[in-house]
Order: sequence, then structure tokens, then C-alpha cells
Amino acid sequence: MPVIINRLCMLLLFSAVSVNAQPYVVSTEINISNGDWYPLPEEDMKAAAVDTALAELTKGGLFSIIESSKANKLDLDISLIGPAETAKLTIQVKLKGQPTYVSTASISVRGMGFQGIYNAFEHIGLVAAQRLNDKTEALLVRPSSGPHDKIAANNKELQAQYDEAQRLKRQYKYKSSRILFEQVAAASGKGSERLSALAKDELRYGLTVFEAKQWMVAMGSSANPSAIATSIQKSENLYRQILAENSDSLIRTQEAQAALDNLSVSRNALKNVLRAQTLMAASSVRMMIQQQYMMTGECPNKKEVSRYISDMQTDVTIKSVINSPEETRYSFTEDKSGNPFSLSCANQRISVIN
Repeated sequence: MPVIINRLCMLLLFSAVSVNAQPYVVSTEINISNGDWYPLPEEDMKAAAVDTALAELTKGGLFSIIESSKANKLDLDISLIGPAETAKLTIQVKLKGQPTYVSTASISVRGMGFQGIYNAFEHIGLVAAQRLNDKTEALLVRPSSGPHDKIAANNKELQAQYDEAQRLKRQYKYKSSRILFEQVAAASGKGSERLSALAKDELRYGLTVFEAKQWMVAMGSSANPSAIATSIQKSENLYRQILAENSDSLIRTQEAQAALDNLSVSRNALKNVLRAQTLMAASSVRMMIQQQYMMTGECPNKKEVSRYISDMQTDVTIKSVINSPEETRYSFTEDKSGNPFSLSCANQRISVIN
């Protein structure tokens, strides 16, 4: 049995136009289930996964937070699987007179540090909320025309709906694509099994891997280090999601691991490029301060160094200057990479510290 380490109740208003044109008041309960594995402190798990999920649900326009004692139910459950080092967020919305809608998102955090794990929890919060928003919109707010139990797999309408979802995916319109796939996946009439199964697989794998590959393409087409780093992180999170949600498939597991290996190489290469860029900036600033020292015989103060940097039109910001009898130490940030470096003015020399 999982151990419940926290429970929190909030109230939400389901504000979208429902089939009854009435908003739904929903109380939410947050549970964190774990064995003896604590990848993050409890408050960080809630801040990363739950707060992100609630923010996305609100942003999507389907939910808004209110205070009320009248409520249907919305549950958010974080499940931690220690041996597999996997985190999972499940969101269920139980509306009176409606089916229970469930969305989940899982991610592997194996081998990750604190910041990487925190980002991974934010990722599953975002994905689970997006999936719930889109499923609710697909099946409750604007369901496809015609009862699902009367749509057959060879029905031209259902096939056209599936094809349109594929087209939208290839146009990077993931939300619109997911809504259509949800509708096709819900088809349950005689002969609907094939397209329904294909749509469910798109929701579990096809959409995710397509988006992950597009972030890899974006990584290679950008010259902005910050944008490249963002693309790497987003693609990594998606492939870690694929690992967790497709662990029953050897081929998909191997594919995701290979992609993560390639992304690790790309991340290291980016770090090396940014480090070289930082050292070049540090060298330029060092030469400038050295020239000023030779002219004045004194280590320049912060205001003077700031002026010199401005005159050089470099992408460097001076953060602090610390004076001691032995040396004056300057701390800088190289703006494009965000990397810090320091210079020392001592013994009539200006040296790069790191």
C-alpha cells in the first residue's frame, strides 16, 4: 500500500461551457504516495508538479480557483516508484452525471540531480494538466458529432478525423491534434477497435516522440545558446517521459535511450562552446584592465571597470569587486551564456581565476 504523506484540499470552478451550460465546482485533493524513496522534499514535489498542473489547468480556461463548500472532485496523485526511479502524476476529475476523466504523465528521473528532477516534476505537472484539459474539451465541452458507439472503424467520418489529427500533428498543432485523437480513441462501436487503438497509441507515444524530435531539430537550427539549452531540456524531458510510459516496449525504450545519449553529447558540446566563449570574454576584459593598470598603477574600482566594459561593447556584466590587502577580485557574468568568471588584480598582474 502506498504511504500518503500529504493531503491538501482546494476548490476549483470548472468554468468552460459544459454540455449543460453550467460550471462545475470541484474540490481537489492532493496525495503523494511513496515507499522509502524521496527524490525531492515534499514541498518541492508539490511546488513543481502540483502547482504547475493547477497553473496550466487555470491557464487553459477550463478551471479557475474559487472558495466554495460545494464541489465535485478533482484528485491529483503523485506516485513515486523507487526501483524504477519514476515519478507519475495522475489527475482525475469526477463530475456528477459525467464519466470520470483521467489523465496521467510519467517520467524517468534516473541519474538526475536535484535541478533536473525538479524540472522533471514540472514537466509531468504540465503534461498531465494539458492532457486533462484536452480530454475534457474533446469529450465534454465539444464532443465529436454523432454517438461514438455508432461509429465503425471503416466509417469515413472517423477515418477523416484520425487523418486530420495526423495532419495537425505534422503542423505542430499538438493541442488540436490531441483533442481529435482523444475523440477517436473514445470510439467504442463495432469495428472501431483499429482506429481507436491507433489513436490511443498516438496519445501515449506518437505525439510525444514527434514533439521530442522537433525540439532536437530546433536545437540544431538555432545560434542562441539559451534557446539551444531550452530545446535540449524539453527534448530530454519528452524522451524520459517516453521511457516511463512505454517501458513495455523494448524498441521504444532503446530508441529513447539512444536519443538521450545523443542529447547528453549535445549538452556537453554546448557547455564546451559556452565555456570557450566565456574564456574569450574573460581574456578581453583582462587585457583591458591590464592596460588601465599599467597606465595608472592601481587596480580600477567597480565604476571604472563598468565604464571600460561599456566602452568595449562586450556582453559582460560586472557583479562585484572585493578588495583585500593582497588583491582586488572582480566577479563577472558573460551575458550570452550566463557563465561567471573572476579576475584578480595582484602583484602588478591581472589574472583569470576561473
